[in-house]
Amino acid sequence: MSLGLAAAPAELPLEPSPAPDQPELAAPEPEPEAAAETEWKETPDEGDPPYYSAADMKRLRERHSLAEPTEAPRRARWRCLIADQTCSFNVEVNAMGAYAFRVRQDSVAEANQVSKWSSGRSQYDLWINLPAAVETLGDQRYTRLTLGPKGGLIVSDTSTIWGNIGLALRYWVNRGRWSPTIEFTSALVFKLADATKGREFQTRRSPVGITADVGVGLGGFGALVIGGQYDSPLAREDISDAYRVPSQGMFFLGFRGNIVWGAPAVVAVGTHALTQRLVTDP
Repeated sequence: MSLGLAAAPAELPLEPSPAPDQPELAAPEPEPEAAAETEWKETPDEGDPPYYSAADMKRLRERHSLAEPTEAPRRARWRCLIADQTCSFNVEVNAMGAYAFRVRQDSVAEANQVSKWSSGRSQYDLWINLPAAVETLGDQRYTRLTLGPKGGLIVSDTSTIWGNIGLALRYWVNRGRWSPTIEFTSALVFKLADATKGREFQTRRSPVGITADVGVGLGGFGALVIGGQYDSPLAREDISDAYRVPSQGMFFLGFRGNIVWGAPAVVAVGTHALTQRLVTDP
């Protein structure tokens, strides 16, 4: 007898259970691009901060329309005893020797009585030069125009001595040590003493006259000068002839400069000596 065994049912495949709802993951954001690395340049240490390169200084000058520095700062020469543009002001003693063409009215009572003769002129003046126009380049200051008082003595033939008080102006054409200069002076003149023909040297007052000159120089050392002088008369009819002063004047051409370096003093003293020895009052 056969025992009939029922066939075991075939195992059914297991179906996966549905997964619980899960939120969808957001897509990852792209990473931002790395910032470009900043380039740093080391500037060589050229002194105290802030540090500027030559290119920085060039851009700064272009921005403010500044000129390129063309010369190194310099010091004043002769401790400002000779005029220099780097001096804020200076005091100098100038001497001049000049050829003079003199004219004088001989008689105050008659017209057309005039004497003319060649003579010499020596002048010794003290100038006080004050800055009137200043130019700044970097940390260096240059005086381009000076103006100030001046005064001194003028000596001519027959031992005639005048005093003068006035103004002196000097313009520097450029900033160089040997810069050309243009000088102008103007002053009131008054006779202090003379030795008229037939008389000994004596003090003698006179009305106030005027003198002026223009010079072209070099570096404040010296200048070629051309100028003139006029002495006003004292010829009133109510005074005696002995005290009358005729009108007179002169045109002169000479050399003027600072006595510190010697040559102008030699020229002035030499002119003075030759004038007293060789020139005779007509």
